[in-house]
Amino acid sequence: MAKKRSPVGSGLLREWRHKLYRHAALLHLWCVMAGAEIVLLSLKQLLGVPNDPLDFMKSGLIVLLVAPILNAAVRKNSIKPIRALAPAVVIMAFAEMVELAVRYASWQTANLMGTMADLAGLALLMTPILYFVLTDMRNREFTVRQLTHLAYHDMLTGLPNRQKFQQTVGMSIRKAKLSGRKLSVMFIDLDRFKNVNDTFGHAFGDLLLTEAAERLKSWLQADDSVSRQGGDEFTVLIKDTSQTHDAEKVAQKIIHLLSQPFAIDGHELRVGCSIGIAMYPQDGEDPITLMKNADTAMYRAKELGKNGYQFYKAEMNDTVIQKLVMEEWLNKALEQEEFVLYYQPQVDIFTTRMNGMEALIRWNHPRLGFISPGEFIPLAEETGLIIPIGQWVLRTACKQNKAWQLAGFPPLKMAVNISPIQFHQHDFVQVVLDALQESGLEPRYLELEITEGIAMYHVDQVIQKLQTLRELGVHISMDDFGTGYSSLNYLKKFPIDKLKIAQQFVRDITVDPDDAAIVQAIMAMALSLKLNVIAEGVETEEQLSFLLDIKCREIQGYIYSKPVPAHEFTDLMLRPPA
Repeated sequence: MAKKRSPVGSGLLREWRHKLYRHAALLHLWCVMAGAEIVLLSLKQLLGVPNDPLDFMKSGLIVLLVAPILNAAVRKNSIKPIRALAPAVVIMAFAEMVELAVRYASWQTANLMGTMADLAGLALLMTPILYFVLTDMRNREFTVRQLTHLAYHDMLTGLPNRQKFQQTVGMSIRKAKLSGRKLSVMFIDLDRFKNVNDTFGHAFGDLLLTEAAERLKSWLQADDSVSRQGGDEFTVLIKDTSQTHDAEKVAQKIIHLLSQPFAIDGHELRVGCSIGIAMYPQDGEDPITLMKNADTAMYRAKELGKNGYQFYKAEMNDTVIQKLVMEEWLNKALEQEEFVLYYQPQVDIFTTRMNGMEALIRWNHPRLGFISPGEFIPLAEETGLIIPIGQWVLRTACKQNKAWQLAGFPPLKMAVNISPIQFHQHDFVQVVLDALQESGLEPRYLELEITEGIAMYHVDQVIQKLQTLRELGVHISMDDFGTGYSSLNYLKKFPIDKLKIAQQFVRDITVDPDDAAIVQAIMAMALSLKLNVIAEGVETEEQLSFLLDIKCREIQGYIYSKPVPAHEFTDLMLRPPA
């Protein structure tokens, strides 16, 4: 396999090519001028004006002296070809006058006709040729500069890009080795930027990125560097950070800068940022290692709550590797049918009859055994794998419920958890319809459990989807009620059938007055809105008694049954009511 060229090496190669181009341009100009001088000398000879050694010396000196001057002028974009040509024409005319003076001083016969021929050739041939050549060279030079700029800079913000930043870090490392100084690389990722893009559109997001870039540029010292890596990611090089405390102060300042409100198109919003910091030389001695480790530390900052910073630690790599391995396993799990559904009964505590069930995914890894959903569901949501996994759960649950009905069991509602990411897919309603049609299950026997998190964005679209599903006959319940961010106004607008009291409130209702008050308040609100309520995580007789007292009709929990595979759930349905 061919060895992949490093970005720094590619950049040096590009610089070398650019220098070679400039030398080639000078050689091209020399050749043009030499050719023009040869033509002038030949024309003089044809016109009967003989050339002597002084004519050849003059032509040679003009070519040698004027070409470098013109080449240097072309490299300055601010100088137009006509202005660059003016001093060259003056020099060439001056050379003619010097030649004439030398002939007089040396008592040679003055060749006025030859001098006039030279000046005429200069005006009629040399000047137009050089003008067009200089124009072409200037256009080429401008194109090269533009391409070089595009190769090293981000088009949106004008900041150096990843490749340029790596070169800058590489040069700073070489200087730091000589001086013994330390430097730090910071990897910055804007928090909640994806939500901004999804809500206001990419054009709005571009304006926010441009403003963020301006804030970073305006605050950093002249010796420091900032670049855009792509998306909502920026990197910063701080060249003099002798102590970690110096880097901390810079990170705190950046967080403060990017946490201030952004006023864009009449909207004011805050995003914040997460920062990872890698120090030279302890965290890496080359640009790529430093940037990779700073990136790793940034993800750790996000995991710890965002809008903060973290210094790189070696053990962070273990977490990253585990995450990558888990992601690869997840990709294979669907293909190799490693997922399985367990089912937990939902019971009417007044009649002790089962009136529904919840489908819960389990991952039966061939080597590690069962992996808890808490370990892989967050990763599946982060990587987008939750979409195909969620579709599999929906199809499998519908098929299993229909299979029980065909086997003669009384019809029960099947509750399926829906991730906000899955719900916000544009074809989500069609996915539900396909699952129902494929399985033959009637919509009234499917209940979709959503979370309050879906109310954070595109509320009108959320309501429209929920209303469409309700009109089809699908039941909607709000899972983990009380733990999210939706307002009571959203709850009133959402076409839902049931509230599900989160397990964290049920767990301590008999010993914690606050939890007891929250559960009672949820019950009162649900009754006023004419919504059903189910309490999950019920495990003790004391909890059951409390829920009976406040007239909570449905429960789900270990007091009746833990989640079990399909064949064991069949036995539960055969169990007579207590």
